[in-house]
Amino acid sequence: MTKRAPFGSLRHRFGKRQLTSPPTPSVPAAPPLQAPRSRWSPRTWLTASAFRLYAFLSARRRQLLPLTTRAADIVDSRLVVAPAGARLLRLMNKQLERGTFIGPVLALTTSTTLAAAAQVHLAASRKPSALRAVRILNLIFRSNVRARAGVGAQAYFTTLALCSAYDRIVREVPRPETIDSFAINFAVGVAHMYRGNLPVAAHFLTAAAASGDGNALRKLGAVHALAGDHVQAAACFEASVARDPRSVMAHQNYAGGYDPSTYTPSAWELEHAGELLIYDNLIQLGENFYHQGRYEDTFRCYQAALDHQDALAAKWSIPDALIQRIASTSNIFDPALPVRLLGYEWVTLIGHIGFIDCHLRMAALGMLPRANYVLLAPPSKVVNQPFLKLFAPHVTIVEDPALVDDLLPYQRLVGDQFIAVRGKDGLAEPWAHAASRAQVAWAEQQRRPIVKVPSELMETGAARLRAAGVTADWFVAMHIREGGYHGDGPGTTRQHRSANVGDYLDAIAAITARGGAVVRLGDRSMTPLRGMAGVFDYAHSDIKSADMDLYLCAAARLFVGTTSGLTTAVQALGTPMLLVNCISNDCQFWHERTDFTVRPVYDRRTRRYLSLRETYRQPLQALLIDTAVLARHGLDIHPNTAHDIAAAVRYKLDCLDEPGRSLRAGGPLLDRYRAALSGNPYNFGAALPVPDFLDRLPELLG
Repeated sequence: MTKRAPFGSLRHRFGKRQLTSPPTPSVPAAPPLQAPRSRWSPRTWLTASAFRLYAFLSARRRQLLPLTTRAADIVDSRLVVAPAGARLLRLMNKQLERGTFIGPVLALTTSTTLAAAAQVHLAASRKPSALRAVRILNLIFRSNVRARAGVGAQAYFTTLALCSAYDRIVREVPRPETIDSFAINFAVGVAHMYRGNLPVAAHFLTAAAASGDGNALRKLGAVHALAGDHVQAAACFEASVARDPRSVMAHQNYAGGYDPSTYTPSAWELEHAGELLIYDNLIQLGENFYHQGRYEDTFRCYQAALDHQDALAAKWSIPDALIQRIASTSNIFDPALPVRLLGYEWVTLIGHIGFIDCHLRMAALGMLPRANYVLLAPPSKVVNQPFLKLFAPHVTIVEDPALVDDLLPYQRLVGDQFIAVRGKDGLAEPWAHAASRAQVAWAEQQRRPIVKVPSELMETGAARLRAAGVTADWFVAMHIREGGYHGDGPGTTRQHRSANVGDYLDAIAAITARGGAVVRLGDRSMTPLRGMAGVFDYAHSDIKSADMDLYLCAAARLFVGTTSGLTTAVQALGTPMLLVNCISNDCQFWHERTDFTVRPVYDRRTRRYLSLRETYRQPLQALLIDTAVLARHGLDIHPNTAHDIAAAVRYKLDCLDEPGRSLRAGGPLLDRYRAALSGNPYNFGAALPVPDFLDRLPELLG
C-alpha cells in the first residue's frame, strides 16, 4: 500500500499539471461528543426539521420537478416580480413608519414569504431566483441580518448556503462571533469549511452541534476530516449516527439518490460508523467542491478518500458469506479474483450506464485491476434495463434489494466511483481523464465496442418504427437537450448545457433534403416538433420505451447530440456521432467516429473568445460547470449558431459518404488543433472538431 500523506500536504498531478495544497490550519479539538447535551428549543427543532425536509425532497427532486417548477413560476409571476409584491412592500413600509401594530405583522409575513419563495426556487433548481428573493430580504431586513437575529436573517444565511454562495457568507461573517441561532451558525460554518477557513468553520459548527443536531455534528466531523484529524472526525460522525442510526448509509455519489429513511444498517456498520464515514464525507466534500468548480479542492478530497479506502480495506474485507451470495447470482463470477463494487449511482441515469462501458475498457487495457466488477442494480434504481442487460456478460449484476443493502457498506472498502481513480504513482486522477485516455488507446488498437444490441431487439425496433410512419432508408437520431428532465433549463446556473430547438431547423432540413428522416429523442418535457416533414417526434410518441430508446441509438446512421448523458450511452454502442453546442468542465471520452463543435467562451473584459488552450485547462475548465461562477470572472458561454449546426451536419454526412474528406486525413488545420490542445490532449477523447467551425472562429486555435 502506498504511504498516505495528511490532507494538508497532499499532491495531485496528471499530464503536466501538479497540485499542491497550502498548509492546513490547525482546528481546535471539539469537546467530547459521545453524548451531546441537547439545547432543544422550538426554533432549533423547526430549523433542523427544515434541513431534514430539504434532504428528503432532494432525494426525490426529479419526480417533484414538474410541481416545483410550476410553483416557482407562480411565485415569480404573482409575488417577487409582480405588482402585488411591490404593493405589499409599500404597505409594510408605510405601517412601520406610522408605528402601528400591523407593521411588525406585515414584516414577519414579508420575511416568511420571501424565505418561502427562495425555498420554492431552490426546489426547482433556480438558484439565481432564490438569490434574488434573499437579496430583497436582505435589503428590507438589513438590521436583522447584521444582528444575526430573526426569521429574515435565518432565511438569508440558510438560502445563501443552499445556493453555495459561500463567498458572500464569508464576507458577511468573516471571523468567529457568538450567534444565538442554529441555522446561522450552521450556514456560516459550512461556508467557512468550503472556503478553507477550518478553525472559523469549527467555531460555528461547534456552536450548531451543541444542539445535538446530527447534521451539524456531521459537518463538524467533515471539518476535522479536511484537517486530517481522523480521531476527532470519527467522534463527530459516531455522535451523529447515535442521533440518527439510518444516517450511516453509505454515500458515493449524489446520483445514487440515497434514501436513508428506508435503510436498515448492519451491526458492523453501526459499530464502526465513525471510521467508515470518514470515507463517505471526504467523497461528499469532493463532489461538492466539484460542483462548485474548485478543481484542486476536489481532487485533494478524492485523494484523501482513496487513501482512507486503502486503510479500511487493509483492516476489513467483505465477509465470505456475502461473497458466496454474490457468486450464486452470477455465472461469470470468478472466486479467484477480488471484488470491486459499483454502487447504484452507475445505473440511475442512462449516461451513467454508459460509464460502465468506459470502466470496462479501462480494466481491459490494464488501467484498472483485474477483478470481479459487481454492479449493485436494484430494479427500482435502473433507468434503462435493456441497456443495462448488454453488460451482463461482463459485470456481475446484483438486483436483489436485500443483497444490495448488505453490500452497500462495503463500498467504503472496495467501491469504485466515476470522479476519481488511482492514476500514476497511486495519485488521484479524474475518472473522465482516465476514460478519455482509454478511449484513445482503444481507437489506436482498433478494438470493437464491448456491447452489442441483440438482433431480436433490432428487428422489433425497426418494425415499430416503420409502423409509426418512418419509412426512409436511413435516419438520424437527434437529441436537443432542453434541461426539463434534470431541471437545469432556463433560470438555472446550468442552462448553458441546453439549446434552442429553433437553431436546429436548418440542420433538420439538410438531413431530409438528402433522403433521410430525423427521429427526435428525449422526453415529454421537450418542445414538440410536430408537423415537420421527415421528422418523427419520438420523444412525444406513443411508441416511446426503454427498448426503443436502445434501438434508435444503435440503428441510427448518425446520432446528433451534445455533452449529455445520452451521448455517453450512444458512444458505448459505436454509433457515429456529431456533437454540437458542447461544453464541459470535464474530459469527454468520445470514440473515434465522433466529430464536434464547442460552445465558445467569451471574455467580456478583453472582448474576445478564449482559445481552446485557455478554456480547457485548469482552473478555468472546472468553472464551466456553473454560469454564475463564470459570470463572476467576466466570462459568457455562447451557443452555436444555426449555421454552425447545419454546416456541421452536412460535413458529417459527407464524411459518412466519403471517409477521406474527414479532418482525420491530416493537414495543417489538424496540426494546429493538436498544438492548441497539447497541454490537455485527451480532453475530447478520440474525437475531432468540425473544420468549418474552426475556420469560422480562428480564435479557438489561438
